[in-house]
Amino acid sequence: MKIATLANAAVVHTWRWVEHFRARGHDVRLWSLERGPQQLAAHALPSIRLPGLLRYPLAAPALARGLEAFAPHLVDAHFVPNYGLLAALVGRHPLSVTAWGSDLLRAGHALKRARSRFVLERADLVLADAENLARAARDLGAPAARVHCIPWGVDLTRYDAAAPREPGLLVSARMLEPVYDIGTVLAGVAPVLRARPDARLALAGDGSRRRALEAAAASLLPPGRFQFVGRLDATSLASWLSRAEIYVSASRSDSTSVTLLEAMASGAVPVVTDLEGNREWVDEGAGARLFRVGDAAGLTRALDAVLSDPAWAEEARRRNRRVVEERADRSRNLAEIESLFVGLAGRRR
Repeated sequence: MKIATLANAAVVHTWRWVEHFRARGHDVRLWSLERGPQQLAAHALPSIRLPGLLRYPLAAPALARGLEAFAPHLVDAHFVPNYGLLAALVGRHPLSVTAWGSDLLRAGHALKRARSRFVLERADLVLADAENLARAARDLGAPAARVHCIPWGVDLTRYDAAAPREPGLLVSARMLEPVYDIGTVLAGVAPVLRARPDARLALAGDGSRRRALEAAAASLLPPGRFQFVGRLDATSLASWLSRAEIYVSASRSDSTSVTLLEAMASGAVPVVTDLEGNREWVDEGAGARLFRVGDAAGLTRALDAVLSDPAWAEEARRRNRRVVEERADRSRNLAEIESLFVGLAGRRR
């Protein structure tokens, strides 16, 4: 099958998606306005320094020419208001649109909602990685029969929930962008590091706020007890999570976080914000400790609760690994998506 994927080539989730379907024998070509690793061989679309409202539509003529030459059996667009809009403007079918992360959850102003509605009404298939996103898609006009909630899942062979823990190791693995609220992570972790000499924090990921967050960490946290380890490949991240006692996320908005699933598979106990997307997988006392968005003191209490109760933490690790094995096996979940793609392309032909 020839699949034309439209997505941000700089995002690791795009890499994994494209590599999976290529490994399955499909001819997958990626078009992107953003630069990605050379091995992805992404087709560069023109990117002008303009707001996304204009930047993506202006790439439509170049994309239309590329798709005409490729003649895909399926167009596969990721994120509704940008690449979904670009695909809808080009007008090739069948069109699958995938919503993940905060996509439709931060619908924002009326114009953005109108763009999303325009795309969702034209998509032949709408994939969402969490039920809150699926519901948002239906509310914005996607026909219910076309909406499928399938989390991407994780490669379970990569993670070891039974690996020995490094006492006091806390890991954050979110990008250093405002939506992930790393400032609350630093403020919430600071009292724990001061009270527990063995505790330390590793922050994986990169982003526009890195310099500001490094400065904040230096003023809030004990020296030598934190490190910014940068953007990690899958193997390195798995190593950190498999050693960590706790995985921390203060995200202000999310659907199914792949990193949460990776932490659950690895045995790092989640201490995460009380979001609907997180509660699809864990809940307060059921595999995790939760705290309110922006509540640094609540994060401190949640961290202390995990570190003070090793018996509960061990039970949480066993429970979380069982959940991801049952519901978040990437090979099984992506096989379901592949089946939808094949069926859609077959009906079109």
